[in-house]
Amino acid sequence: MGLSKFSIEIVDFPAGTTAVATGEPAYLIAMSEEMSSSLRSMLILAFILMIIGLKIVFRHVRWSLLPIPVILVGLIFTFGAMGFLNIPMTMASMAVFPILIGLGADYAIQFQNRIEEELSKNEFAEEAVIDTIKHTGPAVATAVVATSLGFIALFISPVPMIQDFGKMSLIGVILCYLVSMFVLVALLYQLDKRSLEKEAERKTKKEHKGHNKIVKASKEQISPLGHYLAKISLLTTEHYAIVITLATVFAVIGLYADEHVGVQTDTKDFVPQDMKALQDLNKLNRIMGGTDQINVIIRTDDIMDPDLLQWMVDFGKVEEERHNHITGFSSIGSLIYSIYGSIPSDRDEAVSITESMSSVITDQYIEGGNLGVLNLQLENDLNTQQLASVITAVENDLQWYAPPAGVSVTVTGSKVTQTSIIDALTSGRTAMGYLGMVIIFAGMLVIYKDWMKSIATILPIVMVTGWLGGVMYISGMEYNPLTATLGALAIGIGAEFTILMLERYFEERDKGLEPLLAMETAASKVGPAILASGFTVIFGFSALVASSFPMLRGFGIVTVIAVAFSLLSTIVVLPPIMVNLDMWRSRRNLSKKYAEDYKVSI
Repeated sequence: MGLSKFSIEIVDFPAGTTAVATGEPAYLIAMSEEMSSSLRSMLILAFILMIIGLKIVFRHVRWSLLPIPVILVGLIFTFGAMGFLNIPMTMASMAVFPILIGLGADYAIQFQNRIEEELSKNEFAEEAVIDTIKHTGPAVATAVVATSLGFIALFISPVPMIQDFGKMSLIGVILCYLVSMFVLVALLYQLDKRSLEKEAERKTKKEHKGHNKIVKASKEQISPLGHYLAKISLLTTEHYAIVITLATVFAVIGLYADEHVGVQTDTKDFVPQDMKALQDLNKLNRIMGGTDQINVIIRTDDIMDPDLLQWMVDFGKVEEERHNHITGFSSIGSLIYSIYGSIPSDRDEAVSITESMSSVITDQYIEGGNLGVLNLQLENDLNTQQLASVITAVENDLQWYAPPAGVSVTVTGSKVTQTSIIDALTSGRTAMGYLGMVIIFAGMLVIYKDWMKSIATILPIVMVTGWLGGVMYISGMEYNPLTATLGALAIGIGAEFTILMLERYFEERDKGLEPLLAMETAASKVGPAILASGFTVIFGFSALVASSFPMLRGFGIVTVIAVAFSLLSTIVVLPPIMVNLDMWRSRRNLSKKYAEDYKVSI
């Protein structure tokens, strides 16, 4: 592409004459460059919006903007890992960075929220760090494992680009976790140490005033948002039948509707319609009648065999007559036919006619003596479904109208490759999503060794997936190569929020609290941090909604919805599920114990 532009610039065209490098390859290169540039701008805007979001929803802690530089460090480490592992930068791998920004922000917020909580108990900084690593470290690590297991499901994709997306996501979340646990916590320790004298003086005064009211003072540390989230958890748990039934019904309907969500596969719909490269390509198609084609590669011992040349002409005519989307054909056989009026029966005569032509022309159709190509011209602006239909029809026709014995043919070309890639990108999304859920459930079963915790982890994720599919179907949105990877994001963020709430719930249960009180405490303590994480991600991805590229804009919209649903499932649906499962098991265990004691007494 660069060489073509350079050649145009140095050629001295006649006055009033201009040349433009265009065509499908030029358009695809321009689309990739424009999208990368747009995404970079959107990421900068995302960071600005995340700063605003943190100042709004994370203002109850000191140094509320500290997660931003921590996220940047995680991204830099991920870039370095990409280079070290030779993972290429592609359209799909670019989508990893918004995901890592979201998950990185979540990890950082969770660690910072917990260390601030510990410091608010009048602990020394060293004790706060130890307690944070002891409690939040394993909780977030479990969430990272669940998220990573979801990304591992992407490895089954036949598309290397999606496999690289999975590898980058896997590496990125681990690096972001390590940066949050070590770099962020160390920074917070140093910052707190610098202000230790002032903080110690203020806390000492508080201690003297409220020494006999330790429990009350602790409760006063809960933010108003924490109290509000605690009330929501109690309300949804009280009306658990309605909440769980509605959530389940909508999820089932959504999962069914998701199977009928359309797929956006025409690359021309991925870009702004006023993009110059697209306008140049459309103009070329209007003038030339289209440049799209299917290539039939022919391998044989003798490409100039008269029977084979005749087959090229006959098969081309058959395809043009049988299929409306095929508008013409060309091959070395059709060139000889147009000059001679027929295919000569003598091979030497066919060779002589070919040698009389310019090599510039013949080299487009033959290479050496055993390789040739038959081009089938296509109508303009065929969508991927139409292209796939034509490709399948040509492949079927080659079965019943086969070339002469000893000749092998292969249907290929840029359109065939593009159709295969986009189909692989989008068709495997359902399998990857369900596999991710199964792997996460199995992983949680291994970690927790508790079926109840494993079910409580995966159920909200299934519900979010169903709700998202239902909204996409109702709103008429379509999947594209970027949103096809969204299942991994929904699973990742959904698992993160769910596991953090569950871990805090069981931490409170281990302290002896009853299920309802444990959930109320967990919601009040970790709920604000989860909400802050979710809204920060939503603020960040809102930048993509403003993109001029429809594909990036669609990715942003669906991601915002996915994160919002993840928050809804964690704060509204998870509490009644977890509390009722826990209470059911407690009653069951008591019944067993009673039965055993009764037998012993007899």
